[in-house]
Amino acid sequence: MPRPRKDQEGPSARERMEEAFWEALTEKPYAKITVGEIAQRAHVNKNAFYYHYDGLQSLAEEALDHMLPREVARMLLMRGGLPNETDDAQISALANEPGLRKRLNRALLVVGKHGSSELVATLKNLVMQTWFDLFNVDESRLSSEAMVVVRFTLGGLLEVMSDEACHGNNANPIQTILGSGIVGTASAKVVETLRAAASDNPRGPKTAPQAEGR
Repeated sequence: MPRPRKDQEGPSARERMEEAFWEALTEKPYAKITVGEIAQRAHVNKNAFYYHYDGLQSLAEEALDHMLPREVARMLLMRGGLPNETDDAQISALANEPGLRKRLNRALLVVGKHGSSELVATLKNLVMQTWFDLFNVDESRLSSEAMVVVRFTLGGLLEVMSDEACHGNNANPIQTILGSGIVGTASAKVVETLRAAASDNPRGPKTAPQAEGR
């Protein structure tokens, strides 16, 4: 397949397709979004789309990866003592920072009525990997009990984020959720679990594979 022409000015084709994905997800469920629609919104043809992505899911995965900076994943643990005691004013200021607010709104799209099980699973994995990196934890060495704590808590947090009844008509649902006492308790358990895991099984430097004996 020939390489698409590189744009001289403005956002790249990949950037336009990512933005097109978020625009479409705002308007309709993920299951109803098509490659043709993304291409049309991004002003590219289908050949250009498939030059960059294997399909809609690979575009979605890249869009979520770029949407989720460390700050968003960290926010879910702030009430649990990361990095230290965080008061309501600090949470409000962070949640209302324009760039971060945009990413939080997109996270709400993923877990909301326009999302899908595939998108939520991708988001969960991204958040977990960020948590493991923050605490320098080797996922492969976590106990089954620790993984239950992490997965159960994260699943609950995302479920609360997706349920409009939990945050009502608040203009900033993330602030409402993070201000909840039960969220603070759950977050504290994750922080405690990952700190203990980091102490017991710190992530070591990667080692080169051993050469096979001759």
